[in-house]
Amino acid sequence: MKLKVLNLILVLLLAFTLVSCGNSSSDAPADEPVVNPVNLTMELFIGLEDAENDGFESISPVSFIAEEGSTVLEATELFCVSNDISITIDTDKSYVTEIGGLTEKDYAETTGWIFKVNGEIPSVPADQVIIAENDEIRWEFVDFATYSW
Repeated sequence: MKLKVLNLILVLLLAFTLVSCGNSSSDAPADEPVVNPVNLTMELFIGLEDAENDGFESISPVSFIAEEGSTVLEATELFCVSNDISITIDTDKSYVTEIGGLTEKDYAETTGWIFKVNGEIPSVPADQVIIAENDEIRWEFVDFATYSW
């Protein structure tokens, strides 16, 4: 009888162990290490003088690590989430509409976010630019009507 109870306990323990090992990767902790790191520099900048006093703090260039093969948009979202900075992305257009509480059209119909990679504005959206080692990503909040392209 004791042997049957012991076997039952072992079977239940084994079943519990197998079920807990079967968790999907979506249950994995958010702070998992980056497997194939790419070193980046990320900067958030406000290009409007009158907007600087509205609670948005520019972030000077800081080192950041993202996963190899990520896009600028994915790396930016990871950076913001990792640093408790709000970010809103229009998923239909893959366009960043808000960072750190500063939303497009906050100051005029022509204000919004642009990004540069290594000092240049890419000709494709942020979800199509693959990051590379030592890339410098800079997001700027600008007035498109007066911005010097």
